[in-house]
Amino acid sequence: MDLMIYGLERSGTNFTEAVMLENFKNIQFWNEHYPDALPTHKHFRLYDEKHFIPITQFLNNFHFSDFQSFDQKVSQLTGKSNLKYVIAVKDPYAWYQSFMKLATKGNYIPVRAKIANGQFMLDWNLFHKKWLQFAEEAPERIQIIRYEDMINQTDENLGKIRAKFEFEPKSTEWHLPKKVGMSRSFNAKRMLYYKKGSFKEKFPATHMRVISEMLDPDVLSGLGYEKIETEATYDFQTNYKPTR
Repeated sequence: MDLMIYGLERSGTNFTEAVMLENFKNIQFWNEHYPDALPTHKHFRLYDEKHFIPITQFLNNFHFSDFQSFDQKVSQLTGKSNLKYVIAVKDPYAWYQSFMKLATKGNYIPVRAKIANGQFMLDWNLFHKKWLQFAEEAPERIQIIRYEDMINQTDENLGKIRAKFEFEPKSTEWHLPKKVGMSRSFNAKRMLYYKKGSFKEKFPATHMRVISEMLDPDVLSGLGYEKIETEATYDFQTNYKPTR
């Protein structure tokens, strides 16, 4: 079966692809790794508000009002028809931390690690809002997969994917890959980090405040995530003190 996978950087696209290839027969992903601006790239920014794209290499001028027009373009570029689409998503709080690390590594994106970046959350909102729209238009062609669910309920989620797309499993038991391309070995410590939600304990208060208040509640609800309530961060800031 011919597939396409999409997701923001650090959303688990490599992990999701590896898990599916590990467990299902006769499936093939047709995403192009380069050039980054085309609709066949797994991190393609589908939304219309292109000025919010935080990474210049993904800037593009493609606009798709509905799933049918997008699917037609992807089919034309890949030479494949009746493609199925897998969308990898990650808890926005976990994603933000991981994406911030990527952004500051080697100056991938000009950003200061200590300053909360609202543009990243706009990117998260808009990216998933468009895919939620498409999933409503073509539910039989699109499967949204939460990274956390693939870790915590691997059997249940692979069973759902198998039933929806009528995949043939490779064996009677499901397996997690020992190595995921473009990432470290997925070890027990890293898995526990996501299972326990430890990422929520490592946020500076100002970052948590920005993320929670900028998240689109409809997108958050549509993906089954919850907002973390925050308080004003005055106590954590050094305010101006009069000199006289």
